[in-house]
Amino acid sequence: MVVQIVAAVLFLLVYILLATDKIHRTIVALWGALLFATIPVFTNQGIQYGLLSKSDLLRYENWEALGLIFGLFTIVAALRESGFFRWLGLAILKAAKFDPLRVFILFSCTAAILSAFMDSVTVLMFLTVLTIEACGILQVNPLPFIITEILCANIGGTSTIIGNPPNIIIGTGLHLSFADFIFNVFPFVLVVLAINLVLSYLFFKKIFINRKKIASETFEKNKDIKPESAITDPRLMKISSIIFGLVVVALMFHSVFGISLAFIGILGASLVLLLGGKKMPEVIERIDWHTLIFFACLFIMVGGLEKTGVLQEVSKWIGIISGGNIVIASFIILWFSAIASAVIDNVPFAAAMVPIVSDLAHTFAMPLPILTWAMVLGVNIGGNGTPIGASANVVGLSIYEKRTGKKVTWAEYCKTAIPLTLISVIACTILFFFRYLL
Repeated sequence: MVVQIVAAVLFLLVYILLATDKIHRTIVALWGALLFATIPVFTNQGIQYGLLSKSDLLRYENWEALGLIFGLFTIVAALRESGFFRWLGLAILKAAKFDPLRVFILFSCTAAILSAFMDSVTVLMFLTVLTIEACGILQVNPLPFIITEILCANIGGTSTIIGNPPNIIIGTGLHLSFADFIFNVFPFVLVVLAINLVLSYLFFKKIFINRKKIASETFEKNKDIKPESAITDPRLMKISSIIFGLVVVALMFHSVFGISLAFIGILGASLVLLLGGKKMPEVIERIDWHTLIFFACLFIMVGGLEKTGVLQEVSKWIGIISGGNIVIASFIILWFSAIASAVIDNVPFAAAMVPIVSDLAHTFAMPLPILTWAMVLGVNIGGNGTPIGASANVVGLSIYEKRTGKKVTWAEYCKTAIPLTLISVIACTILFFFRYLL
């Protein structure tokens, strides 16, 4: 009992520090993992140093997720170094003929599509900058565009195992495949994405009143923009694009051939680094190393919760409240995940929920897949609710603030995001009932 209390309190403190965002999340995670491994606990058997043994530190680490994340980060870093993202953004802007409404729709859909295949944080990093530049040309407020892109990026990332970071954690933790996510989650994503695009337009339609006039004037001034001028290394762009495409295809069929996700990711990264050329030192520097360290430390802390029995107690509590009923349990997980992910970063929450859902299914003889998809939808869609619900939210808004010098308040973000998130979760609940529970 003592070790359970210590583990729960430690993890709660880490959560609070992550939510306040006063200290970099990697530093918080490092100290959290260190305390889980070394903190002295007084038990009936005497003093116990650390909640996890040395062998536990390796056993609870999710090497599959870390290998896959490293591989994707490396390939995306190479694409960014080659100028791929800026080229893509300028090409979309030109294809929209500088019509604010077309730019709004195309940029939002681009955020959703790209986030299904790469980290949504990377997508928002380049797309936010490009959106601010584009809106400066169009002379419209970029904040509505950026908020909608954040919502769509999180929704689009829900559809695949390599989309949002929570999916990588859930997918590798529960041995799911790329096809599992496409078949079970993609239909929900299409509906929720359509709802968000339509309602976002209705929320912000005032900025599109003079769109035809803006488009005609702006197009004449900027019709000579050449997207290809953004490409800084054509060879690297071609190589990294081909390798990225091959990695995605391999991930789609990994379960058929029994290939490890981590192996595919690391192989892709190795090929990029081998064939990429002279810019590879810059690519290595651009890899998001601190996020990899954050994930590694997070898995250790969740392992501590699992070993001490804290997560089993939570799953038992959910099972008792639901009365062992799969319908009630599914809705509890979906809504609890959505609400919790809106308040705190959905990455650590997803890591903690994986063993809870697994234990709940085992203890109360419930179908694990149904509980899993309820968790996936809740964790990802709920992350849209507040500025700190998902990493993409934090990155997109912080870049906007740095580039424009304007502070985005919680009220500004939440007055759009909370209604849309609630409607999205309600829509998922209804669809989920008819697909899995009826």
